[in-house]
Amino acid sequence: MSLNFKIDADNITVRFGRITALDSLSVKIPEDIVGLLGPNGAGKSTFIKVVLGLLKPEEGQIFLTDHKRPGNLIELRDLIGYLPEHDCLIESMNAFDLVSYMGQISGMMPNDAIRRSHEVLDFVGIGEVRYRSISSYSTGMKQRVKLAQAIVHDPEILFLDEPTNGMDPFGKKDMLSLISDIAKTGKTIIVCSHLLHEVEQICNYVVILNQGRLLKTGSMKEVLSGEKGRYHLELRGENKNLEEISDILSKKYEIVSTDHVKGKLIVIIRNIESSLKLFNLVKKHDVQIRSYKPDKLTLEDVFIQSFEGGNTNGD
Repeated sequence: MSLNFKIDADNITVRFGRITALDSLSVKIPEDIVGLLGPNGAGKSTFIKVVLGLLKPEEGQIFLTDHKRPGNLIELRDLIGYLPEHDCLIESMNAFDLVSYMGQISGMMPNDAIRRSHEVLDFVGIGEVRYRSISSYSTGMKQRVKLAQAIVHDPEILFLDEPTNGMDPFGKKDMLSLISDIAKTGKTIIVCSHLLHEVEQICNYVVILNQGRLLKTGSMKEVLSGEKGRYHLELRGENKNLEEISDILSKKYEIVSTDHVKGKLIVIIRNIESSLKLFNLVKKHDVQIRSYKPDKLTLEDVFIQSFEGGNTNGD
């Protein structure tokens, strides 16, 4: 299936003195929920600022929604919504006044901003307290207001920087559900988060940066598919038989990891050429195979392996 790319960064370079924040970065981001990942200092924030028009790259150019990024920042504000990680709300205002004001800053007419503010505050779950001072809100409520101001002008592209920051488990679940609902309207949503399990839960595409360069990119399904020929094997039996088969398997195959608890052995194994030979080998030692399946990686596995192996993928 061909992807509809909404952000196309071509050879972007940004330097701060001797520090190169983005180093000839080329990356395409599709119309989808996309996880933008990387360690501190990887260039994520710099990339966002370049797309937002807050930083001008020394080299390269950005294309948005099939067109070169508008030179006029007012036009750019129409296209993009942004939920920042840091505190940015004017706490002396109430949520309704703030969100409608942000809508007008983004180019909306006052009457349209007022109507739309009511809609988005209801959508994020702040409708009943929209006229209360933001200073009285909990951290989770403030995150919802930040989401409301990011979407009030109905942007095509949405940057969410640590959107569940400071929220309790129920609030995080609601926020992730809201993000998924927004994505169904055909928007491009870029989620920056250190909570990889949340990114894995809602994102369909992933971009990993390191030291200003693209380290890995692709659909979440492809990225988590793991190595061909790598399997997750769960065995049951007497402890002495499990210890014996564990030793035999380690001599015949490449073992990634083993986890042996009473009556159960879990093995991650590579380079299995014949499943039949493996099953027959295990059967001879009075051990049952309870589970045998391709080993699916977690996003955390992929993240760590990418940095350990220096893996790059510019597809």
